[in-house]
Amino acid sequence: MGVRESWNELGTGGKILVGLAVGVVLLAVLLVVLVVLAAVLASFVLGVGGDTAQTAPAASFEFDYDDSTTTTTIRHEAGDSIPASQLRVVVAGQSVGWADGGGAASGDDGEVIDGDSITVDTQPGDRIRVVYEGPDTSSTLAAHEIHEVTVTAS
Repeated sequence: MGVRESWNELGTGGKILVGLAVGVVLLAVLLVVLVVLAAVLASFVLGVGGDTAQTAPAASFEFDYDDSTTTTTIRHEAGDSIPASQLRVVVAGQSVGWADGGGAASGDDGEVIDGDSITVDTQPGDRIRVVYEGPDTSSTLAAHEIHEVTVTAS
């Protein structure tokens, strides 16, 4: 006996029950699909689970020029700790890594924290930049220009 013959033998009540059962199953499947689509759409709209943009650390640096040795000491004054391997000092087009240039980084972890410093050779008129080079971003954290020191006789 085939499906058609079985269907034809069903009475009106049986046909209604089969129709209701198929409708409930279809409704359940459509509800699950709707919930999944809503979750995917919400994750795109709200940015949940998406890639987060990496931002540069927030830190302040102090620059101290010594005209007798023509060097400038750059000191991390406050803010986020920064991996020394991701920090560079650029002077007159020359780039020196904080860790490579003899900068003092506290501890064995290589983090530049408050009080750590590096000394670089500079001349009056040089522009110094402290640059953060992260995995996905690069930005200047601080900049300073060395001004000519004038001595006035009294």
